[in-house]
Amino acid sequence: MKMLTIICREQFEDEVLVLFDRLAVTGYTVVHKVGGSGETGAVSVTHTSSGGNKLFLVALPDDRMAALVQAVKELQARLVSESEGHPVPFKAFLLPCEPIV
Repeated sequence: MKMLTIICREQFEDEVLVLFDRLAVTGYTVVHKVGGSGETGAVSVTHTSSGGNKLFLVALPDDRMAALVQAVKELQARLVSESEGHPVPFKAFLLPCEPIV
């Protein structure tokens, strides 16, 4: 089993949810108003004028995760292409996941 973490600006939430729907990913967690700093700048959770981030967590068996990882990579590549090669506030990380309860 693996855990996929996606951190992106709020503007990409619908695209992530459409991707989940297309791949029949029905179990996930969304955390709203996530702040931080990275290659595309800082996001404050107290000053919402710049828009916040969303944090998505998805745990799936390895065989189902492969399709989701590929789809997330394709989405990120499309977003970069649409921004003419500039970095976009959309990152994803894959970690081992061991259920304990």
